[in-house]
Amino acid sequence: MKTLVGACSALALVAGCQAGAPGASTQAALAPAPSASAAAARAATRFGAPMGASPIVPLAEVAHATAKYAQTVVRTEGTVTAVCQQAGCWMEIADKESDAHVRMSGHKFLVPKSSAGRHAVVEGRVLAKPDEGECEGEAVAATGKPVRVEIDATGVELL
Repeated sequence: MKTLVGACSALALVAGCQAGAPGASTQAALAPAPSASAAAARAATRFGAPMGASPIVPLAEVAHATAKYAQTVVRTEGTVTAVCQQAGCWMEIADKESDAHVRMSGHKFLVPKSSAGRHAVVEGRVLAKPDEGECEGEAVAATGKPVRVEIDATGVELL
């Protein structure tokens, strides 16, 4: 019975706040503002496997030393510049100096087709060279640029 009374009280409180009950704005004003990092963490959308403990490598470094990082799992980041409009199975990311083609490992997960413009953190295996598959051809058609660096992503976070 206590649980039912508690649930009803909580429901009444929530309904009152949504209806603009007196004191609701005072309570909101007294609540601490979330920190920027807390807000960013809530805004992140995750796809695929959770991020692991792989080394963080700037995208420009991966692009300029692809042979060094080939077959290595890294975390890198950049702005999403293009996304597969058929399924969301690949995306292109870029920083100020370079870009990379990111495929969603084995099509195990997809990213939203509307992801262009968002900041992405990617974890995956750097391929020694693009495998010239169907997705790379779509990326070339979408961006007008050849794929030079390819990452087989196991996890993606869009911020």
